[in-house]
Amino acid sequence: MRFRVFLLAALAGLLVSGCGSDDAPAPKPVERKEETADKLPQLKRGYEEFVNRAAGIAFGRPPGWSAKDKGAVTTLTAPDELVSATITIDRTDDALGGDPKAFATETAELLPGYEKPLDPGKAKPFAHEYEGAIAGAKGVAKKSGVPQTVQVIVLERKGVAVVTAVIAANAKRGAADAESKQALQAIKTLRTRPPN
Repeated sequence: MRFRVFLLAALAGLLVSGCGSDDAPAPKPVERKEETADKLPQLKRGYEEFVNRAAGIAFGRPPGWSAKDKGAVTTLTAPDELVSATITIDRTDDALGGDPKAFATETAELLPGYEKPLDPGKAKPFAHEYEGAIAGAKGVAKKSGVPQTVQVIVLERKGVAVVTAVIAANAKRGAADAESKQALQAIKTLRTRPPN
């Protein structure tokens, strides 16, 4: 049976619930910058530009992968469906006032749909043009019982937007390792632009 991960609702819920509460202190003032279209870096052979105009993001889609968008959320799925990435963008002061490392760790800990809460440990820097962090964890999906490797990447384009990407891979299948690398490569090419 093919493995497929759908994190759309989970990430949308995290974005809504993570945007402050009555008890939370007001976010620090953010120095806003005018958003311009950042050009994609040179893409690896076989990668094609994918643009989610409503979200205002673009990235290199790996060969054979499908990419779909629904508002601010983009899903990227490997041909064999062993790896899936969900990408969201947030331009609010709450998001911009945070620390990418802390946000990556917290997002991983709060991801629903696992038998036990994920334990990502400390986030590490993620090499990108924007300030980036990555947190990784392993868990077992509640619905399918399939072990998964999860990576949460947070990218902040200062004064403009915060992008969160969650990559989930079937931990039982060795083929997913190469596809996980392709998903990470796609995120490395990601750039923002004004939404329309």
